[in-house]
Amino acid sequence: MTTPRVERSPILEQIAADFAQRVESSNGHANPELHALRRQAFDEFQRLGIPTVRHEEWKYANLFPLLAKGFHLPPHRTELPSLDAVLAPLRRWGRVVPLLDGQLLPYQDEPDLLQPLSEALRDQRWFERVGRLAPFEGNAIVAWNAAFFAGGFVLRVTNERTEPIVAVSVLDGRGGNVAVHERHLLEVAPGASLVLVLVQRVLGEGEALLNQVLEGWIGENASLTLVIVQDAPQTAHAITTHELELARSARLELITVSIGGGFLRNMPAARLVGEGADAQLYGLTLADGSMLVDHHTTVEHRVAHCTSNELYKAILDGRSTGVFNGKILVQPNAQKTSAYQANRNIVLSSRATINTKPQLEIFANDVRCTHGCTVGRLDREALFYLRSRGLSKQEAEALLLAAFAEEITAKVPIESLRTDLNAHIEHLLHADELA
Repeated sequence: MTTPRVERSPILEQIAADFAQRVESSNGHANPELHALRRQAFDEFQRLGIPTVRHEEWKYANLFPLLAKGFHLPPHRTELPSLDAVLAPLRRWGRVVPLLDGQLLPYQDEPDLLQPLSEALRDQRWFERVGRLAPFEGNAIVAWNAAFFAGGFVLRVTNERTEPIVAVSVLDGRGGNVAVHERHLLEVAPGASLVLVLVQRVLGEGEALLNQVLEGWIGENASLTLVIVQDAPQTAHAITTHELELARSARLELITVSIGGGFLRNMPAARLVGEGADAQLYGLTLADGSMLVDHHTTVEHRVAHCTSNELYKAILDGRSTGVFNGKILVQPNAQKTSAYQANRNIVLSSRATINTKPQLEIFANDVRCTHGCTVGRLDREALFYLRSRGLSKQEAEALLLAAFAEEITAKVPIESLRTDLNAHIEHLLHADELA
């Protein structure tokens, strides 16, 4: 495909000015290799430009109205704001790890488990992993992140961890619209297991954009459950790139719950490189108003005897837009692959839009792969049955929609988080905008 011509714009000029500011404020001599990586990434970003709707992968997700709001880098901070009110409700989900504008706040409990990215990159072993799963070449969003990331964490789990880790990305919008670029590296060692929750919060009235890249390695016989919770106000926006590699007999369960925010674009990818690996991807969208929620998933089977399953569901109301683009790629050596993909959508409003594109690319001949999608409204017979039992129209609709959503939230392994999500969904379904 021919790359569309890159056009200069005030948005690109602002990003270039921000990069010059970042270079000037950073000490390139402290880590010359990182400094060189940033410059190479920014050169690639300038070459590619911001993706437009002329790019097939961004056909239904127009970034320009979002970026026209004018996002700037976080200002230099002299003191930390209090985060107690933001973090307190999340502590019941697990061990809370806060990041403020990308910077990992002091975390002394288990320093061998978690490190600020800036410290970890002094170790050549970790530095060499940056971009190994999510290279910036040919990817404008990852290049933008690689040029600007100011922080993030390195998380390495070596045993079976029973307490979930809840990483909270707090973006400070009190001084205006802010863009934060986070970079995370994750390793689940052979035989280890981890439940990791990623959640976004915003301070103040400004709009906040999170560009988050996570590269993760799941070792032999290891297990990772990754839960992405997107339940912030419509001033919160996110573009996430989560690249995960599965070794022999590794297991991944990735659950994305998108029930709040403005512009949400999630791009998870699972690469199955060891026999017996298993990837389960689940997603729930609940959108109203002018929300846009775009899930672009990739599951790549590189070797034989692996399994994958995807189920993404959406409930759309108002003028919201939903996108599902799911690709299953089966390479020639991936015989005996079993892969399933389904996308189910309920559209409540004539003004809401769903764009769905399930894809199979199969280069092996002994596989079992299926995919499909449905778009419709609520079951009239089920509605009639519930109303005949005395429920109002709104109550009956909300009950059916909650049951539709709960198939995804039931996958969340943390009971308190699952309870909070279901309560939030029930509240939304009983609001005027939905049901």
